[in-house]
Amino acid sequence: MAGAESEVLGVEECRRLLSTHGVGRLGVVTADGVSILPVNYSVVDGSIAFRTAHGALPSQILGKRVAFEVDHIDDVFREGWSVLVRGRARRVTRPETIRRLSERAYSEPWAGGRRDLWVCVDPFEITGRSIRHP
Repeated sequence: MAGAESEVLGVEECRRLLSTHGVGRLGVVTADGVSILPVNYSVVDGSIAFRTAHGALPSQILGKRVAFEVDHIDDVFREGWSVLVRGRARRVTRPETIRRLSERAYSEPWAGGRRDLWVCVDPFEITGRSIRHP
């Protein structure tokens, strides 16, 4: 399949694609180096929202810059897209915001155990690209 075309995606297309998935990867810098963690997420009010456990690695990123990535790859047709978000992670503490996130988030954490700490990643940069065959 020669002749694949790569395309830079606009911010609105990236936002649309972010909203189509429920699992992405969170990139964080730790004392041991860079870690990539899968998280179940939803996009709510323009932020990436997910739940984690107190003390888990994602709970240690609060106030820090992080990267978040989601993609879709079709191995058979060798096509796909990728969206990268750079942003700052924050803990959600307001009861009305927690309630709204609980009502609007469509992705439940797959990992077992108690996951009642809401984290939002507020984007300051969203980029993406796709590759497909004409």
